[in-house]
Amino acid sequence: SGEDAFEMMLCGARAVQVGTCHWTEGPKCFDRISDELRAIMKERGYASVDDFRGKLKEWSKEGAAMSRSARMANKAKKGDDATKKEGGDGANLNQQSVLIAVLLAIIAVLLADKLEIVSL
Repeated sequence: SGEDAFEMMLCGARAVQVGTCHWTEGPKCFDRISDELRAIMKERGYASVDDFRGKLKEWSKEGAAMSRSARMANKAKKGDDATKKEGGDGANLNQQSVLIAVLLAIIAVLLADKLEIVSL
């Protein structure tokens, strides 16, 4: 993915291996990875790969705390976006739960019939 390529380059890589991705996805993976990498660079304010290649900072407690806070804020933002897409009240989740319960009940009845526990 573009995120994987970004992280490898942040560690200093000048190239990344995408053979498996190419095998499963075909040549379109190159455009997808490039587009994802460009989006990450734009989001983080980098104009070129040289701006961030090899710039990984040494681990520190303060840096880890900042990174953790940023990830949690990003997750919360994504969760808010998902809630807005679902209608904001969890109705979609309730519908899915009901559907799953009904399907499980049908499967249980069919299995009971097959195992001759009940007769339909």
